[in-house]
Amino acid sequence: MIDPAKSCILLTGAAGEIGTALRLGLRPQYHHLLLTDRRPVADLASNERFVQADIADRDALAAMMQGVEAVVHMTGVPAEHTLEDLFRINARGVFDVFEVARLAGVKRIVFASSNHAFGCYPLTTPVTPDAPPRPDSFYGVFKVMGETMLRYYHDRHGIASVSLRIGTFRPQPIDQRSLASWLSPRDAVQLVDRSLRHPAPGCLVINAYSGNTRLKVRDPNWEFLGYRPQDDAERYVEALRAQGVDVDGPWEWREHGGAFVHQPEKPTG
Repeated sequence: MIDPAKSCILLTGAAGEIGTALRLGLRPQYHHLLLTDRRPVADLASNERFVQADIADRDALAAMMQGVEAVVHMTGVPAEHTLEDLFRINARGVFDVFEVARLAGVKRIVFASSNHAFGCYPLTTPVTPDAPPRPDSFYGVFKVMGETMLRYYHDRHGIASVSLRIGTFRPQPIDQRSLASWLSPRDAVQLVDRSLRHPAPGCLVINAYSGNTRLKVRDPNWEFLGYRPQDDAERYVEALRAQGVDVDGPWEWREHGGAFVHQPEKPTG
């Protein structure tokens, strides 16, 4: 269990949308936040320290990992990047962070996985974390790889972890699909907080969604982790309808991964 008053928490990807939301939500309670990103982070609080570094700089990772008790790994690039960038950051970078954490004696990792780890399941299947992965893209493949590495680090090295299969993270839902898949900033903070505070999460995979009325997944691990979502995308239905978004017709996509499942693969050569 991580002690918010004493434990040093390393947050990667601290300049990103999710990283910024986590900083704002965690820093009132967590007294020792170490932040890193290749982009600068401004407006540091008194309990935040920032190290600017690229995820590919393993020496920098090793230096900042000393004295860290938990890593919240949010660094990643989205699916529209080249396969080379996806591999460098979402695969090799994930390995480097996890391995440097192991060598430094870190005992807890919270990992930004994705619902694209199971995106090829049809919407009629209420997917739970116990279902075999069915990634919808190389982006999803590398998220599954990160989850699998954490299983290895738990079984071989005793590192506890929580992989958050993040849905649509936005300040508010933006389309029909996100009425089901939305994760609000407030609920993202709660998920990470619960993941750090839980006394024994083991090697947990959890669907990271808000408590949406139109939710199309199931997750008994919410109760285990103590996660009680505060937000529901349904409160934005009228606003989306006023913008001309079809919130009442047949579901646009047949699979959990939405458009990802039907996008042409990028050349890999």
